[in-house]
Amino acid sequence: MVSKSNTYARVILPLRITMDVTYIVPEPLIKTLQRGSFVKVPFSGSIYTAVIEFITNEPPHFKGEIKEIESVEPISGASQMEIEFWKWIAEYYMCTIGEVYKAAFPEPLAKTTLLKRKKTIRSATVVEGPSKLSTAQQEAMLQIEKNIKTKMPTLLKGVTGSGKTEIYIQLAYRAHSRGENVLIMVPEIALSRQLSQRLSKIFGGDLLVYHSKQSSAVRRDIYNRVKASNNPYILLGLRSSVFLPFSNLGIIIVDEEHDSSYKQSEPAPRYNGRDSALMLSKIHSAGVVLGSATPSLESIYNSHSGRYSLVELKEKFYGDHIPSVAIIDTIREQKRGKMEGLFSQTALDEIRERLSKGEQTLIFRNRRSYSPLVQCIYCGDIPHCLHCNVTMSYHKNRGTLSCHYCDYSRRFTPICTICGKPGLKERGCGTEMIEEQIRGLFPQARVARFDAETTARKSEEAKILRDFASGEIDILVGTQMISKGFDFEKLTLILLVQADSMFAVEDFRSSERAMQMLVQLAGRGGRRYNKSHIIVQTAQPENKIYRQFEQSKSNIATELEQRGEFEYPPFTRLIKIVIKGSNQFNIDKFAQSVSRLLPQWGASNFTGPFPPPVDRLRGDYILNIWIKLSRKSEITSVKRKITEGVEELLKAQGKGVKIFFDSDPL
Repeated sequence: MVSKSNTYARVILPLRITMDVTYIVPEPLIKTLQRGSFVKVPFSGSIYTAVIEFITNEPPHFKGEIKEIESVEPISGASQMEIEFWKWIAEYYMCTIGEVYKAAFPEPLAKTTLLKRKKTIRSATVVEGPSKLSTAQQEAMLQIEKNIKTKMPTLLKGVTGSGKTEIYIQLAYRAHSRGENVLIMVPEIALSRQLSQRLSKIFGGDLLVYHSKQSSAVRRDIYNRVKASNNPYILLGLRSSVFLPFSNLGIIIVDEEHDSSYKQSEPAPRYNGRDSALMLSKIHSAGVVLGSATPSLESIYNSHSGRYSLVELKEKFYGDHIPSVAIIDTIREQKRGKMEGLFSQTALDEIRERLSKGEQTLIFRNRRSYSPLVQCIYCGDIPHCLHCNVTMSYHKNRGTLSCHYCDYSRRFTPICTICGKPGLKERGCGTEMIEEQIRGLFPQARVARFDAETTARKSEEAKILRDFASGEIDILVGTQMISKGFDFEKLTLILLVQADSMFAVEDFRSSERAMQMLVQLAGRGGRRYNKSHIIVQTAQPENKIYRQFEQSKSNIATELEQRGEFEYPPFTRLIKIVIKGSNQFNIDKFAQSVSRLLPQWGASNFTGPFPPPVDRLRGDYILNIWIKLSRKSEITSVKRKITEGVEELLKAQGKGVKIFFDSDPL
């Protein structure tokens, strides 16, 4: 049957497609549909829930059959601001708007039956008010509120323990009192749990917590609550919370704004939650505060150039206890016979002292497993993953060799598969080995480990943090997960084992990351009235970062100077083109074609193609091309030319090739 309707709707499908997709609007639906409506449409043999991008009377330039919209979903549509935000994400992060829609509105939420929502009454009882601010905090609040009125983003730089969280709470409380909605972002689920306990005492049922590890039912309920926006709420979420259907948004707060966890790596859109929050604030005319004890160089640069207003908290709330720092040369200590296993005699003495005083110790090693690799002492062979070009880590508790990239594992046996001799021995150390040695050295101590294995279950993670905070754990061994924003009153000793691994990946951000890690770790201790002590065990005691940290000196000026000299962010914009495929010859040929065409697309300053440190993952070979774009260049136009050019190249010679773009890679 041929429809008589002359009305058409271009739609957004939750798919990675670059072509425009248009449908006929049936006569009975013409008055019902509008931009943002959710509709059921047929596409490539399946039925999808699509979003109407716009409606027009102009027929599309399409020679084939134009199909009709099948039905309208009886749910509230996407707002103009949501679609505007999706378009920006797609354009800036060089992906399709369909991929953004899929991330913003996952399938379980797109089902009509799941979106029907009964009206519920949630308790908004305020249990207690915000804490009283110090004079320094009040002064910071005044400046931030001025910035909010003028729509100037605020960079709140506060030393660890200075009370940034109390300022966040005050800002949220005042916005909530005005009937505005608030978004507070944190980089990790564990931090959201810690902060939610504090916020729930103040905002009661008006506090909503949202992250990807929740069940579909919980996320669906939160999505509906945000969509309805009947009462003002405080939304505490991770990076994905930027895609919620906000309205009447008064302020966005991004805590630990420097944290790399805000960057999505897989799948598309490969967005940065912090930077996306800044755009979201513009679209909603909301205030925005970026907070950190160790701001990113990009944010520091933006404050220097006048894009952000810098507000500083230079003193700890409970007194200015500057931690003492000891740099231990492990090579020298080994020669002097003052190393016991992985630990220097100095470190062991300090741990004993903490145990005698009833104080706590945190031991940091950013490598889970018992050892990062094993090696045959007879033939030198190191077992590698079958699917990835990486060594397999030894997990003693599980009795396995495992790949941390694709999760392939096999039972560990000391028999070498190459020479057949029982020669496989551990090389290096992970958190599991450290825990084992600490238990042997201090059998009377209560020891726990905090890494991806011991916190696989939500309840386990919460219990370890709760036990450490309450003093039921004496020594905690942890990875990077433990360095972020936690407050442990009795923690007075932080020990870094094999600290030089922070520099294992050599890139232009390694010094910045190392300094951030050191400062953040130091900030976990001495949070109240006790002074903390940090021990850094290193084979490179003269490393400039360690010395700057020891002397409480900033490396910001030096880093910015070097970044400018070598044309790295924040002075330029980076784009990484990642080319993958199971056939090495094909991806090399395709990558060479891309590199030849890049100057035509406005990107003449690039390096590559070259393989990354891990050049084979899950059976795919990988090549990277890194592009530097001047901040003065037409970045949006160049990005569009690159994406369109690569898409055409894929059609011509991209068989078996997978490609994606990473804007502002970390």
